[in-house]
Amino acid sequence: MKKFIWIPFLLICSALCAQENSFQSEWKFGANAGLTFSRVRFNPHIPQNPLMQGTIGVTARYISEKHFGVQVELNYAQRGWDEKTDTVINLNEYSRSLSYLELPIMTHIYFNLGKRARMVFNLGPQIGYNIGEEVLKKRIFTDPDNVPNHFNEKIQRKFDYGIIFGTGLEIRTGIGFFILEGRYSFGLSDIFNNTRSDEFQASPNLVLGTKLTYLFN
Repeated sequence: MKKFIWIPFLLICSALCAQENSFQSEWKFGANAGLTFSRVRFNPHIPQNPLMQGTIGVTARYISEKHFGVQVELNYAQRGWDEKTDTVINLNEYSRSLSYLELPIMTHIYFNLGKRARMVFNLGPQIGYNIGEEVLKKRIFTDPDNVPNHFNEKIQRKFDYGIIFGTGLEIRTGIGFFILEGRYSFGLSDIFNNTRSDEFQASPNLVLGTKLTYLFN
């Protein structure tokens, strides 16, 4: 009789253990590419339109617990700004591209939407370093005294850091995982010096983008 009393407890324990063991940690590696739409949050304010450019990089992801993991990337990303020097006729007459090597280190969160689909969220810090810049468009001034200082001045702070947030949809197939994601990067550092005697009191990067990532085992 005592043996039969233990049977329900053994069945419950077996069920709980099966649920616990159903999760398997996973390592994934792959590549990513996408578009960036960037501005610089100048103070004093400069009217701008988003500057569309690109980003490409490699991705590593480790999921250690159910719904949680970490995702690290090394990306080449283009930022910059496209400003209106004549707001009366709405002309975009100055734009500059900034090239960065970026290292986002993000907490990865996911929720299953079925056997092959997941909703994913990525959030964490990002550091970057400027490796180049290019003036794409520049208005010609007849009076040199009217030329804004930053038109002829390279960025003064190459190291960049900020917060990045992304959300998207992951499709899991037999040949790999495909993730389409929207990203927002909020810069916490300035690209120009920001003392009282400088032209700008603040100049952090702001980037909105879309990215497609492919991961494999």
